[in-house]
Amino acid sequence: MIWETVKIKNEQKGRTMPYASVGFGRLSLSSAACDLIENYEQYAYVELLKANVNNETLVGVRFLKESEKTINSLPIKRRKIKGDKIVGGIDICNKGTMSDLFGIAGTQNRATRYGVKLDSDDKNILVIYGEK
Repeated sequence: MIWETVKIKNEQKGRTMPYASVGFGRLSLSSAACDLIENYEQYAYVELLKANVNNETLVGVRFLKESEKTINSLPIKRRKIKGDKIVGGIDICNKGTMSDLFGIAGTQNRATRYGVKLDSDDKNILVIYGEK
């Protein structure tokens, strides 16, 4: 028998494609999404934003440093594996806010994946758009 390796397309697997997963009361940004923000490791908080563009509701994630924290900001949770080693990607947890922004998708017991891009007007804001 002759075996042939199946090629995995990066954009389908999510390895290099920026995305956000929403569910379980949290918003999780992939490592590729975080990499769109220059030096994202220096940020400790985010503010969640919303806008309507062409009858589509978009969610923005503005990254804030410790000194920029506001009453409406949420802390960034870094993902860790064995021995406190930090891996790429972040989580933002607030069940009520996720429900307000994403409806049932924000709190259900499964994740819904959305596309992510950098805001063309502000280098500290990621835009979450349409379901993938």
